[in-house]
Amino acid sequence: MKEAKAITLALALGAILALTGCQKEASKETPPAAHELQEVPVVSVTKNTLYRIDELPGEIQAYQDVAVYPKVPGFIDWIGVDRGSVVKKGQLLCRLIAPELKAQQSEFLAKSKAVQNELQEARSRLAAAKATLLEAKALLAADSDTYRRTKEASLVPGVVAPNEVIVLEQKVESDKEKVNAWQENVHAAENAVSSLVDALDAARKNSENYKDIADYLNVRAPFDGYVTERNMHVGSFVGPLGKSAYPPIVRVQELGLLRIVTPVPEANAGGILPGAPVQFTVSTHPGTKFVGTVARLGNALEQKTRTMPVELNYLNPGWKVLPGMFCRVLWPTRRPNPSLFVPPGAVETKSTLSTFVCRIKDNRVEWVKVERGEMMQGLTEVFGNLREGDLVAQDCTDALKPGAQVKPILVESGMKPAVKRPVYDSHDTIYTTPDAERIEMKKTRVNPGQEIQDSEKHDQ
Repeated sequence: MKEAKAITLALALGAILALTGCQKEASKETPPAAHELQEVPVVSVTKNTLYRIDELPGEIQAYQDVAVYPKVPGFIDWIGVDRGSVVKKGQLLCRLIAPELKAQQSEFLAKSKAVQNELQEARSRLAAAKATLLEAKALLAADSDTYRRTKEASLVPGVVAPNEVIVLEQKVESDKEKVNAWQENVHAAENAVSSLVDALDAARKNSENYKDIADYLNVRAPFDGYVTERNMHVGSFVGPLGKSAYPPIVRVQELGLLRIVTPVPEANAGGILPGAPVQFTVSTHPGTKFVGTVARLGNALEQKTRTMPVELNYLNPGWKVLPGMFCRVLWPTRRPNPSLFVPPGAVETKSTLSTFVCRIKDNRVEWVKVERGEMMQGLTEVFGNLREGDLVAQDCTDALKPGAQVKPILVESGMKPAVKRPVYDSHDTIYTTPDAERIEMKKTRVNPGQEIQDSEKHDQ
């Protein structure tokens, strides 16, 4: 019985040992679920040139806008335009009267005539002085010849009395003094004539200046335009700007050419090209897109808004767009060079450490610091130590620790199809005058004054 019990115990121990060995082998062949690799959806980094259309606010201004003031103060005697009048350059707008100017002009005319009369008298005195000088010179010559002959005759004793020679000598000296005196009189008369001539010229110029000032009483249009404001009427007293704060007589604006002023954000300021066609819309004409051209750059950013004012030129032949309207500018944003793009979720921005993407390289996670740029077609522009074709986690979080081994699963990036947009057409032209701008705009292939209806499917 004891032997049977021992055999039974030995068999039980052997079974237990055999079962334990099988469990160890099974554990070696099948790893536990805790060691399985984490599957991570990844997308490929793409390279593209940023190009999109941003809607920016804009302000419409007249190309030229002038408040018309007179050059001299006066009363309005006649005014021939009113709000809504179309005027041409040089057209007479109103006529003033200024009694003070007329009186001053008459005074200068009188002074000019008085100086002219004095000049005639001075010239007469000069002529008389010259004639007297000639007589004095003739008398001196005659007396000198008589004195010479008498002195020669006095050398013969008894022919001429010595006293007569002395008298003739004194007479010659007197004649010389008279000649010198009349020469001084002639010089003085010549100087007087010269001074009066200068005074007459000055008086005539002053009189002519007042004639020009009298022409200031006629107020004319500075350019072809449209009268948008009238503040004065017949009998109103008006004056130049800055004196007693007189309001302008009228305001003239040029409506055939407009300025579209829009603030471009700092991030988009680097891609602005002069001559580029840009569309804009106004609420007055819904469904219509107007096309202007980039003409002037502010080249300085506003400190408060970090935007740069940019002006578009728009030819406005039908006057459909008016100054003061609020518009929406469809601003094309474009990078000069291609950049990298990833889905928005691939950029981790909630971490307090930095902004990064989780790059998967050799099935291991790497944190790569990046800077976010603009959005385009549902993707985010990034700048950092990345290359086109790199695999990054579609949903990047700080839970994906650097160095962790994962199993990447490639998925689509979700990029939307590109939309055809107008292409920049730069002419590299620096305009110096408004006329040069108008001529150049008429030569461009894209008519700045054209209108695009949405029904034409321009963007398709």
